[in-house]
Amino acid sequence: MRTQAKNLKIITFLTLGIFLLSTTMTPALALTISEERELGDEFLKHAREAYGFVDDPFVNYYINRLGRKLVAAFPEQPFDFHFYIIKNPVYNAFAAPAGHVFIHSGLIGAMDSEDELAGILAHEIAHVYCRHISEKIEKSKKLSLATLAGITAGIFLGSGALAIGSAAAGEAASLAYSRQDERQADQIGVQYLAAANYSAEGLLSMLKKIKEKHWFSELDIPTYLTTHPGTDERIIYIDSLLASARYRPARPQTAETKNDFNLARTIVIATCDDADLALNQMAALVDRDENNALAQFGYALALSRKARQEDAVVHLQTALEQKVFIPQVLTALGITRVLMGDYQKALATFERVPETPYWDYEMQLFKAEAAEKSGLTDKSIILLEDLVERKPDYNDAVYALGMAYGRNDQPAQAHYYLGLYYHNIKDTKNALFHLKKAYELTVDPEKRKTIEKLMTDTKDDRRPSRAELVPAVTTTIYPPAGCRMLY
Repeated sequence: MRTQAKNLKIITFLTLGIFLLSTTMTPALALTISEERELGDEFLKHAREAYGFVDDPFVNYYINRLGRKLVAAFPEQPFDFHFYIIKNPVYNAFAAPAGHVFIHSGLIGAMDSEDELAGILAHEIAHVYCRHISEKIEKSKKLSLATLAGITAGIFLGSGALAIGSAAAGEAASLAYSRQDERQADQIGVQYLAAANYSAEGLLSMLKKIKEKHWFSELDIPTYLTTHPGTDERIIYIDSLLASARYRPARPQTAETKNDFNLARTIVIATCDDADLALNQMAALVDRDENNALAQFGYALALSRKARQEDAVVHLQTALEQKVFIPQVLTALGITRVLMGDYQKALATFERVPETPYWDYEMQLFKAEAAEKSGLTDKSIILLEDLVERKPDYNDAVYALGMAYGRNDQPAQAHYYLGLYYHNIKDTKNALFHLKKAYELTVDPEKRKTIEKLMTDTKDDRRPSRAELVPAVTTTIYPPAGCRMLY
């Protein structure tokens, strides 16, 4: 309960602070498209610092594919929409400026169909389409720098104890969605849901589920109810819209899209819920139907979280016998075998994974580890180089590449990538240590310039001088604590 309350306070301060800070940008005019994009990027950066995001490649591919399908049904919009799942059990979903749409894992876990997920996403897309966010910012008054500083502190400290003052409280009220905003987002969202061939029955059933999740404590009221007012009226209004043929889909969704929803939902539940809760839930599904490949797969993921890899392999192999979800099951089987130390079998398993429409960067990391542990060092480095080039912000891969170069007796490259890794995670001491070593060992002048820039960008009490760029006495490599964890 306290964790939920804290998370609610964080996102409240985050949203409020970003909104209010933006009022200093345009004193008299509405927020421009470019300003809203900039605001959205800043919002996303702070959201990533405040929350853990689901990083499963298939799940992210799925929700963004669904989101783009819904956006395509709307008239052309100035933003590139992006969709994210936050690891949080509370029932919530919200749209940030410039088309960043967030949904909590707890809300997905409560869903039973893709229509329900599509309904929630379409409603949030409609808020962005109607420019409700920028409209609120336009109407918001300027605040004093002192008040803005207090709100900003609340954002970064994540503390609800900081007083924001009556002026800011008044602004908070003016920035909240009105019932008229909700009705408009529902009407437009339902209209384009039908255009995308989804039924608004899904949105209606989710609103009913959210409304029913009222607990006795005020802190436990679903967050969605506090940010999306007028739920009772919305239920009645959407129900009335469903009576019109205009708001009915022309044709139902295919079995493939339903299967993808069920697979994504299973992964979210098995990997985002409390580990014991997820294990019990998946075990119950297997007990109910041992021929349910999806339940077997989810149970295996939950078992892996409890370090029961041998048991996980049994259930993954059972799931494979059903010949469904082949890429995801084989990938999980390969990763589980890496964790068991069975590297050659893991490598053989990864080679069997069929091509998918999304790139599974996590699988490639484990495949590189399996190759290295099987004595295929060159193959491992090739895989890691490709991974870092295609996804430079994947810090686990950056670290693994540095370590691989070190084991392959290439110290300049080893220190460079280890320095880059520690630079990315803002570990100043280790970053400067490795970057100085890389600078001293590197011959290429262009690469030395890159290293110099990294050292300049590395935050420290003072920047290193050229005189300090000398060989270090120690060659210790500082490994990160808990660098990587399966799910």
